[in-house]
Amino acid sequence: MKFFGVWAAALLAMSVSYAQVLPVHDKDFACTPKEIAEQMLAEFNVDVDSFGGVELCNPSVDTKKLLNDLFLIKEGRFQTNPTNNPLIRNFIPQENYYDWVKSQTYGVSRGNDIPYATAYNRGGFFTMQNAWTELSTLGRVGTFIHEARHTEGYYHIRCASGPYAGSSTSGCDTDYESGGSHGVEIEYYSRVHLMGENFHPVYKTMARLMAMARANFVFNEPVLKTKEALLGINEKDNRPVLFSGGQPRLRDQVAFDGLLKRTSAGASLLDVNRKQANSIELYGPAGLEENLQDAYSYFKFLSRVSTPIKDFEEVDMGGRRYVLNLTADNQITSYSFPNGRWGQIVPLGFNAVKSVTTLPTGERGYFLIDGQGKIFPYDIKNATMGPARSETWSNDLVSVAHDEDGRLIFLRSDHTLWLRGQNDAWVPYASGAWKSIVNVPVYDAYEVSP
Repeated sequence: MKFFGVWAAALLAMSVSYAQVLPVHDKDFACTPKEIAEQMLAEFNVDVDSFGGVELCNPSVDTKKLLNDLFLIKEGRFQTNPTNNPLIRNFIPQENYYDWVKSQTYGVSRGNDIPYATAYNRGGFFTMQNAWTELSTLGRVGTFIHEARHTEGYYHIRCASGPYAGSSTSGCDTDYESGGSHGVEIEYYSRVHLMGENFHPVYKTMARLMAMARANFVFNEPVLKTKEALLGINEKDNRPVLFSGGQPRLRDQVAFDGLLKRTSAGASLLDVNRKQANSIELYGPAGLEENLQDAYSYFKFLSRVSTPIKDFEEVDMGGRRYVLNLTADNQITSYSFPNGRWGQIVPLGFNAVKSVTTLPTGERGYFLIDGQGKIFPYDIKNATMGPARSETWSNDLVSVAHDEDGRLIFLRSDHTLWLRGQNDAWVPYASGAWKSIVNVPVYDAYEVSP
């Protein structure tokens, strides 16, 4: 059954806004007024039964999720002053998102016939897949805007890098300038972050994270330039510190403990017990009062792991992106993006204590460390475990990373940071006590504030 309705003229004057600042999470949205829901579902020709039936209040029903998304598109407001940002090209008029999306949508249904996709568009008819329901409100809105662009004749091609590189899956755009589906999606995120007037600060921060996580691989001609920086977590107050531009920069305090991990969007803290990762805002103190669950990098695949985990990594290597799960019972598997599922399971045959991506020699890759400090290289592409290296991982060493000048920084077990200078002399790198360090990508589309 398709759900149709007529919005009475008297109701056109009703305020659709639930609050001056738009909600962020599905739980924050009020019930959608019946008349407004009828109007939206009719305007987009939604197959309501496929979404779980009419639902105005409960976001566990996909119909309500969709209504929340359409509300955000309709009610979002942007500044009129132009912003000089490389990701804002005016592909879509900023005041016209709702009407434009509506004009490009002939019908919307719910399905799961292409498990590796989030959604797809066939001739203006959108099918939202299971992965769509796992996204944040921001991610779902971006998906809807993305699919609308396909109706205008914009299609994807095979990817030159990233998670789909080397596969037959067409998931990328040639470049940003052409304003394809990826382009209009990322432009929306940048507008929200830089020009949004009535979006919540959390939603705006989420938008920047999403822009970075997507724009770094979905264009075969890169639109972003990146540099490596060093991120550390201060032990005293659990405060992230970004070493960038030759100085330490304090970021928002994280009320969350876990393993510090590099991601395509920047960095996250991983809690292996809860199988959850929270993103860290690298570009400036945002003053957020809540942790941001990582729905931007492929740490979001933690929700697709059914067994206990020991470690988890997102690794870029040889132009490709991999997601690796080290299980609590010492097996390792990599996610197969083209197939939309976890791939071959490889038993290790030893007890891996942790994974590392940088060795004391500076070599990068994916390595597993056992209880005796033996270092085992793992060939991600071929899913094979190599023999132990001749060198071992020292007991007094926690982790190794590069700073922005390419120097090796060592975190020792006494929580101090050191670099190895001339003639192998050890030089203190930063004062204080440190819990963890990692290399992070910093992209040029946004300025890193002090």
